[in-house]
Amino acid sequence: MRRPRPLIGITCEADTHKGKAFKSYDLVCDNRYAQAVTDAGGHPVLLPIANRKAILRRYLEGIDGLVIVGGDDVDPRLYGEEIGKRTRIGFSMRTIFETWLYRAGKTRHLPILGICYGMQLINVLEGGTLHQHLHPRKDMPRVDHQGTKRGVHKIKVIPSTRLAALTQMTHATIATEHHQGVRDLAPGFIPSAVADDGVIEAIENPDLPQILAVQWHPERLRTSQLTRRLFRQLVEHAIAHQLRKPPL
Repeated sequence: MRRPRPLIGITCEADTHKGKAFKSYDLVCDNRYAQAVTDAGGHPVLLPIANRKAILRRYLEGIDGLVIVGGDDVDPRLYGEEIGKRTRIGFSMRTIFETWLYRAGKTRHLPILGICYGMQLINVLEGGTLHQHLHPRKDMPRVDHQGTKRGVHKIKVIPSTRLAALTQMTHATIATEHHQGVRDLAPGFIPSAVADDGVIEAIENPDLPQILAVQWHPERLRTSQLTRRLFRQLVEHAIAHQLRKPPL
């Protein structure tokens, strides 16, 4: 009997309705995240924001992997800084929700893929900091991280990392759209890809093989070898998690 496809939980962006007298927001998720999961052999499940512990526990009980998607900026107060002029912090309820998901999922050895904002959030939750706005360095090549021209740029995959072993690549072209980036890496984490200007494009922790985070948007280049291997590894880890999933 074939096992069912593993369920991969995908978080959503929150589009708030400004000017309303009550808290109102839409949940938005780029369908390409779900398509990339499906292409890799998983079954995507969108996770609405929740704060009741019973619901959160049911989420973790049901899913076999997690994708924390892109979005607005991580609140810099989480890493001890005031909000900068160019920083546009995300919906606080989303941050609280994903913080719980990440920490509880990590405890349960849930396979987790962080994308763009998702990578930045993971780095902050693990004790790292961010550049609130990336400024071009005169001594380094100029890289269009915000994707205002072509929407892509090149990265170098660092040898002897898990990402290098997974992708079997030394260089790649990635889809990009961000203005912030990792400044101080979280303790225990290492860079596994960098842009030509030195900006960290992927992070991993040798002691946490189930967690990988990338600064780019792999779902926007679904047919690329890099995207296929990233999501396929997530699904493979999720299948293994199915077999050993502990009860809540």
